Amino acid sequence: MKQPSHYIIITIALFSTLFSSNTSAEFSKSFEGYQVFDTYCFICHGKDGKGNGPLASKIGTPPTDLTDDKILSKRTDKELKRIVEGSLPHGNATDSKSTTTNMPRWGVAISHVQIRSLVSYIRYMHRSKHSLPGNPVSGKKVYDNYCIQCHGAYGEGDGVLTRVYPMEPADHTNHKDMDKISNNQLRSIISKGGTGASLMPGWKNILTDKEINDSISYIRLIAAH
Repeated sequence: MKQPSHYIIITIALFSTLFSSNTSAEFSKSFEGYQVFDTYCFICHGKDGKGNGPLASKIGTPPTDLTDDKILSKRTDKELKRIVEGSLPHGNATDSKSTTTNMPRWGVAISHVQIRSLVSYIRYMHRSKHSLPGNPVSGKKVYDNYCIQCHGAYGEGDGVLTRVYPMEPADHTNHKDMDKISNNQLRSIISKGGTGASLMPGWKNILTDKEINDSISYIRLIAAH
């Protein structure tokens, strides 16, 4: 028995939605993790992750400095995930034998996907040599409005204009290449545009300094490995 055509169309639409959602969820775990951190974790660990949040002085165990590579490099991703969710004895992540439970057991409050993304952002905080000069959430809005035409929706350098112009926009998800560029260099490129045969325009008369810093922060997180 043949299925009515509108059922087939609905099935295709649902499949497309699910596929795009999964792709988006996998796209930038560090960016998603930033949003989780900024919602739930900064109150203890601080906006910069150094353990100086507004609640830090009111709990028994000092929050871990998540920017300290000497501390965090000793932990595997699996251990960090378990510490966050509360299935591994936790408190201050410095002490592998810690059995304190001052840190909430986030596994009962947020999803496993959010926790995995959070671990990715924690990795960025202690590994990256580049700070975030602005707000990456605001930066995504700037990026979506001004950058995706060339750099693509996911920053991979495959925007729609690459089909009609002879251009090779930077792949902002290439962490090796992006890591070589300082924030100041990136700011200059965005403000003044590319040199030579590059079609990269300058945005200094269109974007504010804040918008440029926000977009730099977003680019840093989609480039995070």
